[in-house]
Amino acid sequence: MNRLMKNLYDNLDEAKAFGISFTNFAYFYDDLNTWDFHTRICNMCRRTYQSQDYLAPRVSFKKPTSILESLEFGVSQELRDDLIEKFDTTEKDFRPIRSKRGEIVYYQITPQHVMQPLHEVNEWPQKDPCVACGSIQYGFHEQLNEKGEYFYYISQDALNDMHDLNVTHEQFRFYMPMYIISRRLFDYLMELYPRTHYVPFYLK
Repeated sequence: MNRLMKNLYDNLDEAKAFGISFTNFAYFYDDLNTWDFHTRICNMCRRTYQSQDYLAPRVSFKKPTSILESLEFGVSQELRDDLIEKFDTTEKDFRPIRSKRGEIVYYQITPQHVMQPLHEVNEWPQKDPCVACGSIQYGFHEQLNEKGEYFYYISQDALNDMHDLNVTHEQFRFYMPMYIISRRLFDYLMELYPRTHYVPFYLK
């Protein structure tokens, strides 16, 4: 088990799910930024959707897991293929990241399974909907353990409905969801990459 995670969370064995929180940073090309790959949906709240694959140099990806410049997460092709083979994930749960030559150099995590709402069990406050399109964002009610580390809660219904790779129903800043994995996927990744980082969800 990850010694760092054990040091941060005394009750880690009780966690039922985990939020992805990779720390290795991967960047796009210098002449591109996140918004170059997005199309705006609403001019009022500036909500967008990703309309094309991200472009990044192969040398940007030094580890099998990374946080992308877009604040989303990615994995190597080897790890992506491994997860499709061994867990209930499919090709749709990963989007290719390409070089300018068109070669696939990495994969963006794009979970297709949307979890049941978690805002009530976590007391996440709902912000006012956009007056133009009605889109909703949530804020965080931060839960901190005795060591000052974040954690969250999951309901039994949401846990029963989970896949191995998920996104929250709720969207937060920049209309981004949280990315949550199952306990069994967490245990598997810890064996492969013991220095990766996650945020635990406990049953409530």
